[in-house]
Amino acid sequence: MNIVIVEDSELILAQLLRIFSSHSRINIQGTASTEEQAVEIILASRPDAVLLDLSLSPGSGMRVLERIRQAGSGTRVLILTNNAEHALRQACETLGISGFYDKTTEARQCLEHLFSWLPPLPENEETRLRTLQSMRLLDTPADEIFDNLTRLAQNIADTPMALISLIDKDRQWFLSHIGLEDQETSRSVAFCAHAIMENQLMEVPNALADDRFRDNPLVVGAPHLRFYAGIPLVLPSGRALGTLCVLDTKARQLTLNQRYALTTLARSVLSEIELRRHIFDLQDEIVHRKKTEAHIQHLSTRDSLTGLINRVTLRNHLEHAIRQAARTKNQIGVLFIDMDHFKLINDTMGHAVGDDALITVAQRLISNLRESDIVARLGGDEFIVLLPKLGSPNEALQVAKKLLLALEVPAKSKDLSLRIEASIGIANFPEHGKSVDELLRHADLAMYQSKKRGGNCVSIFSQHLDATSETTLNLINDLHDALHRDEFILYFQPQVMLNGSRLYGMEALIRWQHPRLGMTYPNQFIPLAEERRLIHEIGHWVLEKSLAQLAAWDATGVPVPRIAINVSAGELHAGFAESVEAALIRHGVAPNRLDIEITESILLADGIETLTLLSRLREIGVSIAIDDFGVGYSSLGQLSHFPIDILKIDKCFVDNIHHSETDAAIVSAIVTMAHALGLRTIAEGVESNEQTAKLAALGCQYVQGYFFGRPMPTTEVPTWVASLNSIDEESIH
Repeated sequence: MNIVIVEDSELILAQLLRIFSSHSRINIQGTASTEEQAVEIILASRPDAVLLDLSLSPGSGMRVLERIRQAGSGTRVLILTNNAEHALRQACETLGISGFYDKTTEARQCLEHLFSWLPPLPENEETRLRTLQSMRLLDTPADEIFDNLTRLAQNIADTPMALISLIDKDRQWFLSHIGLEDQETSRSVAFCAHAIMENQLMEVPNALADDRFRDNPLVVGAPHLRFYAGIPLVLPSGRALGTLCVLDTKARQLTLNQRYALTTLARSVLSEIELRRHIFDLQDEIVHRKKTEAHIQHLSTRDSLTGLINRVTLRNHLEHAIRQAARTKNQIGVLFIDMDHFKLINDTMGHAVGDDALITVAQRLISNLRESDIVARLGGDEFIVLLPKLGSPNEALQVAKKLLLALEVPAKSKDLSLRIEASIGIANFPEHGKSVDELLRHADLAMYQSKKRGGNCVSIFSQHLDATSETTLNLINDLHDALHRDEFILYFQPQVMLNGSRLYGMEALIRWQHPRLGMTYPNQFIPLAEERRLIHEIGHWVLEKSLAQLAAWDATGVPVPRIAINVSAGELHAGFAESVEAALIRHGVAPNRLDIEITESILLADGIETLTLLSRLREIGVSIAIDDFGVGYSSLGQLSHFPIDILKIDKCFVDNIHHSETDAAIVSAIVTMAHALGLRTIAEGVESNEQTAKLAALGCQYVQGYFFGRPMPTTEVPTWVASLNSIDEESIH
């Protein structure tokens, strides 16, 4: 309900405003403290009700009443005054007030009277309003179909006015109106607000005789309604949207035939409304389908994480760029970008941080390229940048260097600082290829050349890379079938105790008897196996064969105390410790006879999963050895935090130990710290008596190298072990 308060007492006005502020259905359109202000506000805002004080300074509330009535305003007026004289009350009643109340004793009754003008609310009002909004009929342009139905209602009832009224939260809005200029009125004065509470036609033969409407502004003022008949427009759900109604300025009643015809016509109005809803729903469904199709199309062409185009879309762009460049004699640059150490980020910081890193790379690439350049994500940590219309091949190199610098700027993720590095390979059209596949393959080869150079650099494709890649590709293809063709074999290299020249154990070393290339060593195929995710299968084969061989030596009386096997990072997955334990049980080998050798890089990753796995192996009883120790970046002080048992001193420190004081000092520091931590030490690559003597003097416990025995096939091990006791102990010391 819209009201105006006319009151010159600031204290009383403040009290009234406080009271009304807690009533959501009351809207204060304005306040006035003088006669002129009051008349101006009331006539301009056309409120549903006025709360009027008769004593104004300057002016008179009585004159306010006289002037608004003379202007034709039929608004309801409640007098709230300190002057309760009978003559004054009669004068006000003559001017059509709705109530006269004494401020001091009847203020409460005055407000109750005001609130009584608020139409009742349906029980399901919130749901009803949501339904009305969803119909999308409010505030729509005039519609000929609804106007025809309204005109038909007017003719049936023979009234000057007919409406299709929709009851909104604070208003009634006319979907169609005949004989009435206004498009809407306040809900508080709406006859229809009462009609929607009914289950059937509501008829008001004479509004002046009805307590609900006798002082209604639409009755007292224009259009001076006297008659109303409205049929609620009720949906099958039971929610009333509004009414089909007819109105007259004369008191009257409908005939039975008119009532029946109007009720039937109201069903037609509802049917048309329902039809509109179905049309809107259908339109929504069409829009939804188009959006879904567009979304599916977007997903089919875009990477879901970074929003970059995917491999398929990149090929289309590259094909188009090649055709265009061939016509215009332009050059194209293709940059193949692969993040360095991305697995380390995922393993140590988690996949969420890894995803943030990928998003950062995508954003950095886009922000440092031209709008005409194209960035794609192939998958994993691989990206492609397409540079159309190059001025010269050198331009692609300059762009690649710029991107490397942009990626190096530390990025924030989960309160962590990430320094992102990448390897980039470049292939240019037409120099390095004239087809999509050639350019992508050659850029890929150049990228791997950057990896071999240590990463975080740029390489340009050359024909030499292509020849090397063909050899590598053939090796990869053969590697897939090597296990099934039983082409792998194990060699064993002894590890000897310096004190007493006794056998400590054997390290199992895999070899590949390649059908064309002959004996192939691990450094030629293990990196490929790791890269192509074949290392798990190969590692499992080494474990099984090594333990089976140790058990076979036990059965034939060959005294090999223990076996050591190398394990790469790709093998350290959930369940690895359990598979090792199961293999030990299967072959009847005690856990303390198995050493698992890992590199410092695995140790430095320090991932929770890796540390947990290594700890689990220690619990089983397996020993953990750090291979090639000293060439990584771990400090001796870190060792106490890791579940390890053995340090294998790298060959590079042993080579010149008998000549280099620096190497001797390094080995001495490693041995001293290892002993303090209760760790065993094995020196690798021992090839001379002088090296052996120096290592013994420094306190190293075990040695391994050509001086004691080269890697040998299984068949030679028993003979070598039998001959070990014949070695002159003096030559060791």
